[in-house]
Amino acid sequence: MAKSSAAAKKSARLRVVIRPYPKVVFFYMTWIASLVCAIASSGGAPDWAGVTWMSAFLFNLLVISFDFNEERTLIVVLALVAGILALLYTNALGDVGSFISGLRPTMDATFYWMIFGAFSVVFLFAWLQSRFDYWVIEPNEVIHRYGIFPKMKRFSTESLRWDKQVPDILERILLASGTIILTTPQETHPIVIQHVIGIGNVDERIAAILGVKQVISGEHEIPDEE
Repeated sequence: MAKSSAAAKKSARLRVVIRPYPKVVFFYMTWIASLVCAIASSGGAPDWAGVTWMSAFLFNLLVISFDFNEERTLIVVLALVAGILALLYTNALGDVGSFISGLRPTMDATFYWMIFGAFSVVFLFAWLQSRFDYWVIEPNEVIHRYGIFPKMKRFSTESLRWDKQVPDILERILLASGTIILTTPQETHPIVIQHVIGIGNVDERIAAILGVKQVISGEHEIPDEE
């Protein structure tokens, strides 16, 4: 009995769950900024609250609006450096700095609490969606579970190929996320799973599982998914 229980536990470890998330999850910085500013503004909004919130919000808009691959990120950095040098050359850097520091966007605590509450609801639904639509990779099959009343689609891991891609550097920095692409002869088109959080760990676990697909024994244990 003990042996069968141990075997079941080891067998359960030979799987990895891949959960795609919507891109809105990258707004967690605005969500956190809203909470901090709401608490700080309970007795009156401090000067830094509006600037802090707007900075987080504009940065999040930038993250979800463009894919910053290596080339594009390098171009943006070079453009910023060139712009700063141009401002220094024309002695306009101080004027620009004064203009920016003079901006005082103001919002009250009610605004921050409403934004925090709205994002909390959206994040809750995003989390629930990831529990009803996800992929499971086991040594001998790939399972797609979806729907409130779970439906399943199964694929054999025979001739399965997977690719890990990190198309956006900022998304990788913020949530260590990326894209997993599964290619199997059983499907006409590749299966694209976007915004997978902790993609490095997921990739390692897939490699470990498919590396022991022919021999499932107690000699190979894969760490439990966090």
